[in-house]
Amino acid sequence: MKTKSIIISVLFIAGTMVMNSCSTNTIWEEVTYGQEEPSYSNGELPAMLQVHTDRVEITLYKNLTHYIYLDGVLIKTLGNEKKVTLRALTPNTQYHLSITAFDGEKVLKKEQTFTTLKSYASVVGLRDMDLYGNNEEEASYIRSLPGGDFIDCTHRYNHYSDADYRLRRTDAYGQVKWRTNIAAYYASVSEEGAIAAASQHTAWRVDAETGTVVYEYQIGFKEGYINDVYPCRDGGMVIVGRSDTPGHFYFVRLDANGQLINKEEGDLSDELYAVHEMANGSVVAMGKKGNDSMVTITFNAEGKIADTSTNTSEDRDLDYAYGFVQSVRDKNGNIYFLGNYELWTGLYYPVSMIVKVDTQGKIEWVHTLHDEYTEYNPTGLYLIDDDKLCLLYTGETGHYTHILKTHIAFITTGNEWLQEVTFNDDYAALYAWPVNNGLTQFGIFDKYGRILLIDTEGK
Repeated sequence: MKTKSIIISVLFIAGTMVMNSCSTNTIWEEVTYGQEEPSYSNGELPAMLQVHTDRVEITLYKNLTHYIYLDGVLIKTLGNEKKVTLRALTPNTQYHLSITAFDGEKVLKKEQTFTTLKSYASVVGLRDMDLYGNNEEEASYIRSLPGGDFIDCTHRYNHYSDADYRLRRTDAYGQVKWRTNIAAYYASVSEEGAIAAASQHTAWRVDAETGTVVYEYQIGFKEGYINDVYPCRDGGMVIVGRSDTPGHFYFVRLDANGQLINKEEGDLSDELYAVHEMANGSVVAMGKKGNDSMVTITFNAEGKIADTSTNTSEDRDLDYAYGFVQSVRDKNGNIYFLGNYELWTGLYYPVSMIVKVDTQGKIEWVHTLHDEYTEYNPTGLYLIDDDKLCLLYTGETGHYTHILKTHIAFITTGNEWLQEVTFNDDYAALYAWPVNNGLTQFGIFDKYGRILLIDTEGK
């Protein structure tokens, strides 16, 4: 355990002190604020602590003036401030918290010693990579391959027609191994390293070693389009999107020769946005129904509908900014989709989310990353140590300041929050990947084509 000297930065909000009085033998009734509030009997002061790596968040339950001491440093907060965050704490360090308040007749007090969480990562350096070549190209996304190579989609700077998009494979140092001339807007890489790519109306199965097209498929729509593709272990491919009929999803399952196995359209989902193969050869696709319901549709290996699942929340607006950027499958067969939507917090704000789908294709949980006045946009999701997820997302804070922050967050597959590492706009990361399974080193691919190297504990 470390000793330390700390600097605590706390926002002091001025307001009117509200004093509540009661008799000494009164026990205030319990109220639920995410948990049951303890009684005020015997001078006990209820307060909930959430301990993080570099801060502690305190929830106060009554409109009293609270006097908070952290290792002897006094912070006074008025009764209208229910949430207090003590920042700039040292990771993996013990602190003593003391809170007192006066209810009009007696002094209420809470004492607690806590230890901040261990730091999982810290930046140790960066190195430049010239991936774009004379500033003529920029990357739309990057996906990692088993063994350390990368698949990226590039296009000519400020050009976005089909003829300007390219798909290529590079090694860890940015050396190009192959490059295709297909006009792929995006691509997906399976856990086995297979590659599928797509544009708005065409999908390709691509040989990972040579970059040659194994086969392609045209959906033949005028108004419909492709949202995602995935390369299956049998050499086939699945395609999902929206059909020509408004409010109808579109699904295609192909075999290893690119021949149609089955095609589905219908109104079980308004549109399908992402798809991933399950361990048994089935696939699960993420979509939506209406404005507030996320939907999964499970298709068997023959491309037939096998099951559905729904998760609904009135705070969502899925008609705007809803979509998915990446998905991974863990060793137990569960699938995690990284996406975004708009959340109602008095105003609508873009938020990032992880959706866990179990081995039966059912939505198990939805973890939303959001903060008032901050726009969170997801960019990367990786599975590490078999039971941890590493999420990369960016946040633009403020209506007028537009301060860009980049975040790496660690969360367990059981939806337990571990840690977040934040960078300023000088390191506005777009893509990230684990260098090895032990997560002894982690790299971020930033908007300038540089790699940031991060040492991590891996547990």
